[in-house]
Amino acid sequence: MKCTSKFSRMLVILLSVLIAVSAAGCSKGAVPEDAFQADRPGLGVSDSGESVSISYFAEDLCVVDENVESIEADTSESLSACFFDLDSREVLYAKNVHERRYPASTTKIMTALVALEHGDLDAQATVSETAITFNESGVTTAGLKTGDMLTLRQLLYALLLPSANDAANVIAEQVGGSIEGFVQMMNEEAARLGATNTHFVNPNGLQDEEHYTTAYDLYLIFQEALKYDDFLEILKTPSYATTYLAADGSSVEAEWASSDQFTKGDVTVPEGVTAVGGKTGTTTAAMSCLVQLFEDAEDIRYVGIILGCSERAVLYQEMQSFLSSLNN
Repeated sequence: MKCTSKFSRMLVILLSVLIAVSAAGCSKGAVPEDAFQADRPGLGVSDSGESVSISYFAEDLCVVDENVESIEADTSESLSACFFDLDSREVLYAKNVHERRYPASTTKIMTALVALEHGDLDAQATVSETAITFNESGVTTAGLKTGDMLTLRQLLYALLLPSANDAANVIAEQVGGSIEGFVQMMNEEAARLGATNTHFVNPNGLQDEEHYTTAYDLYLIFQEALKYDDFLEILKTPSYATTYLAADGSSVEAEWASSDQFTKGDVTVPEGVTAVGGKTGTTTAAMSCLVQLFEDAEDIRYVGIILGCSERAVLYQEMQSFLSSLNN
């Protein structure tokens, strides 16, 4: 199935709504928040209060509004899954890609994207007590302490490799002024990208009923993040050693390893296929999740996304099942 636009009927509906609003004398008035909520991907809307701006995204993106099985894959233990050819924009596989799911730490792809868009990678951030305080046990962290000083670049490595939740909070405070301010930036970015089934309440992905996304929206976010060379450079790094300053001025040595078994080389891929990099996510509610970038022998890029897999080991088996078709 080629990723061609299927939105002609949607555009007709949208134009009809705009005409109706204008006819009612409301062209400069408040537009209901859900007036342009699309039931298809690829359409993003922002309301400035003075005008309504509609951005059409389908031209350069994979677009799908139904389940697709152009390749054979076993995703029986996952709630949602997709496998897209990023170069030809072909949907090779899609299963429940518009169903809302808990994203767990795949949230951090958006955290990194907003940080790269608005932050200075060489700027120093100081760790606050709030950033390292969590209301639940067993939270993955980089072991940051109050008063530690790191660059945004270092924090992004901690964010994307070991999936450190303390790093996510420090980034949010540094770039957004506060965690709440940064989350607002995340949601604004999601709206800009057309990720209309996404809502964030934190920068780390810890469980909240109001924190959700879809496999397709994660594709939109990941596609945008890939435009930044620094994002890809970090994502494909198996481990990263660095030194930063503690509050007392002493040096702290740290080494952070990727949580992605493909990136670490613990899970194999077929000959001629490269697992470039990926972002994992796991909570009890979200189960096991993964967003993974691959390349074949001809440098064609593919993204595989699996959400809500029953077990971590099964997650990688199902992702591997996408790859068997690449050498056929």
